[in-house]
Amino acid sequence: MEKFDVNDYQISFWNYVASHLQGAEMVDLMRSMGCTLYMSPEHKQPSGRNNMLAVLQRCETLHMPCIVYDHRVVLRVLQERGEEAYIRNLKEVYGEYKEFSSAAYCFICDEPNSDAEYEATFRACELMRKFMPAIRPFVSHNHVGMRSEKDGERVLERFMQKMKPDFLLYNCYSQCMEEPEDKIQGLENYFHNLYKFEKVSKRYKVPLWQSLLLCGHLCLADPTQAQLRWQLNVGAAHGVTGFFWFHPLELGFSYDARGHAVDNRGVKTQKYDQVAYESARFMNDIAPRLRHYDHEKTYHLHMAASEFESFYRDCDDVIADLSSLKNRPLVVGKFRHKEDPSRCAVMLVNGSQENMCHASIEFNKGGIGKDSLYLAPGTAKIYEVR
Repeated sequence: MEKFDVNDYQISFWNYVASHLQGAEMVDLMRSMGCTLYMSPEHKQPSGRNNMLAVLQRCETLHMPCIVYDHRVVLRVLQERGEEAYIRNLKEVYGEYKEFSSAAYCFICDEPNSDAEYEATFRACELMRKFMPAIRPFVSHNHVGMRSEKDGERVLERFMQKMKPDFLLYNCYSQCMEEPEDKIQGLENYFHNLYKFEKVSKRYKVPLWQSLLLCGHLCLADPTQAQLRWQLNVGAAHGVTGFFWFHPLELGFSYDARGHAVDNRGVKTQKYDQVAYESARFMNDIAPRLRHYDHEKTYHLHMAASEFESFYRDCDDVIADLSSLKNRPLVVGKFRHKEDPSRCAVMLVNGSQENMCHASIEFNKGGIGKDSLYLAPGTAKIYEVR
């Protein structure tokens, strides 16, 4: 199996099913949904061990790297039972999984929420790197707004300095709010967090990954297909290269959760087909054209910009002008070629989640001139400028 390329575009998902209830069949299901990086079920009971090994074997066969989720080495074990027990578990887990080249990462925690949890996370990562050398630690963050702004920035900096992660992954779902009066504030929060995490990822030169909303729950909307597409393309236009769908599998009957890709009978829903299509479209159209470029900056036009720069005529050396009928919102990502900085790519995205957009873009160079086009909600077009 080829070595996992953390710098390439990846699509994954959050998995919360116990390993004794889920086997290798889900690997094929998620691969067909467009995922390139698998998350294993959680190994909670001894009876689930065979399923875990079957999952890793299937990932190996499909050349699909896997994030191992094993209850013996999550953060809680270190906090509650101490280092000696944690190290013993690390050795035990590594003995079971080290022969699988598909075991790329191992889950430690999701959204540490205090200084004590962050310090424990750093120690867990240090121990995992020492006693599970071929498997990397996996940690994700809550969005900045769940802490005070000052604390959010402080812990992010400390995390990057202490953990030195392969990637920076965070969760934020306010881009898809249920109530109309919440949508503007939700987008402002989404872009504010995107700006904060993007800035840190660039400073430390690590890929930026984010979770995307797949199922509605609580005050969050059940995303339409346009919103699924919007999340992928708008994220990519801001330099995001890794995406985690939250979450495709229905976990029993719920009073609020809705719109999963696979219901609790194991039946694929309409949402599954929508996610599969948009993931395939992204990985076959957008990712291959952007993977040779590094993100430089992003402009917004007629939309909540947060700290991102608004576009004005002649403000850019490559893009001369940008406009849209009815002031429809646009997001424009600008990328530089990794080997030839004189070449760039411009990603034009319809920033609306509901409306068609007739956009016009004009270039200063590259012989492209002016292009006028209709963009469906959340749809993107990439221009390669030489």
